[in-house]
Amino acid sequence: MKLNDVFRKVSQQLDIEFSELSREISHSLKSGEARENVLRKILEKYLPQRVGIDQGFIIDAQGQESRQIDIVIYDKTIATVFDVNGIKYFPCETVIAAGEVKSNIDSQKELEDALNKIKSVKELDRSNQGKNLIITGPGISLQGFKFDPLTFHRDQIFSFIFTRTSMTKETVIEFLQEINSKVERRLWLNLFCAYKNFLISYESEDKDGPYLTSSTMDAKQMYCTTEDEIPNLLLLFICILSTFVNEAHVARPDYFDYSNIITTMHIDYTLTKVKKNHENG
Repeated sequence: MKLNDVFRKVSQQLDIEFSELSREISHSLKSGEARENVLRKILEKYLPQRVGIDQGFIIDAQGQESRQIDIVIYDKTIATVFDVNGIKYFPCETVIAAGEVKSNIDSQKELEDALNKIKSVKELDRSNQGKNLIITGPGISLQGFKFDPLTFHRDQIFSFIFTRTSMTKETVIEFLQEINSKVERRLWLNLFCAYKNFLISYESEDKDGPYLTSSTMDAKQMYCTTEDEIPNLLLLFICILSTFVNEAHVARPDYFDYSNIITTMHIDYTLTKVKKNHENG
């Protein structure tokens, strides 16, 4: 990667910040919480301010629930976050990305567990059985704009696994290829980053040749960095994630469907006071 001077400095700064935060936070938290908090702080600083970054469960209007997710990135301008005794639930329509964070992925079992957590998010019905409308502006959902998470990359929840180190890239790629051969493209992992080793995503192709993409729907082949790119992996991870955040589509949740409120016990009243007619005596 040939970086210009500004982004070379940004890449170096990211690496310094991540290392310093890791040392500071690891003293006060358990290792699992520490690694999640480090990445969360980095993302809070470098992603657009309209998004929130937290952890919890992602839900849909059909009553389905994901497994607990380390990093949930959601649109703060439209999201209602439900907090039940400190456990947070995020309507899937407002979620932009979901990620798992590990110190080290040193076995296929650990990688498979992270992928299954991601799959539990990807399987949620973000369209609410085709009823949801894409949000096209503040409080606006224009008719005629299709929202189709089953086939369109920008309508889907972006997924990533972030770890310090992992198994060899050949082992990880082979395992991902095996998983990908068994499930629909919409359920594939979008991005794998072992920031001290390598980054895996996808490549597509147009008339100008191959290009890096996180879209599983448009992918032509897998993309994996070489050892030369190790100093820039944090920057590349942020750039890929930020690019999707800026192009992602969110939809308007129907909270009546979420709560399964069809009818309520009630009494109807007239809109205005009715005057009674008096006969002349």
